[in-house]
Amino acid sequence: MKDLIVINYDNQTPTVSGRELHEALKVATHYKDWFPRMCEYGFREGKDYCSFLSDRSDGLPGKPRKDHAISIAMAKELCMLQRSEMGRKFRQYFISIEEAWNSPEKIMERALQITQQKAIEAERKIFALVEENETLEIALNSSLKFYTVAKYNRTFNMSWNLKQCQRIGKRLSAYCRSRAIEIRTCETNDERFGTVNSYPTTAWEDFLEVTPCVV
Repeated sequence: MKDLIVINYDNQTPTVSGRELHEALKVATHYKDWFPRMCEYGFREGKDYCSFLSDRSDGLPGKPRKDHAISIAMAKELCMLQRSEMGRKFRQYFISIEEAWNSPEKIMERALQITQQKAIEAERKIFALVEENETLEIALNSSLKFYTVAKYNRTFNMSWNLKQCQRIGKRLSAYCRSRAIEIRTCETNDERFGTVNSYPTTAWEDFLEVTPCVV
């Protein structure tokens, strides 16, 4: 059947604009009077329709008008209430929309979309947890990807003294900044240092290879 009116599939169930339906049905009563009257038949906001503001359909400037996203079930009943040939035509059209929406193929398609969306959300949560865990490890100076000077000195038995560590820290910071290499900070348990910089393993390797006589 040829499309008679725009169907919105952005929500959990298909909807249609109340104003567009009102215009398509050629209702003589103004929309602002017609819609509240139709709601007296028991339609409820949040269940059968939702309110929103829409621009003028003629494209002219003006204040946005109140419109309603109507469920297909409500749209069918509104068409029947008009008791007109146009109402019967649109009611049949909405029935065909419902049948297509509830077909096994469409149900399976929506189920797959929901599954894919859940998988994407789960992946995002895992990624966020990994990032959070890595940040925590760095803050605790326990990451295997980032090393402070003191930690690198201790882990790899470099035997640097305090002055050498301070000199290496300054040069390594300059090295990383000049190459836009990420530097993170972490807290230490040594009150002499407090918050110190932590550098990626790859930066350490490259830095010591380029400047082997840094100490």
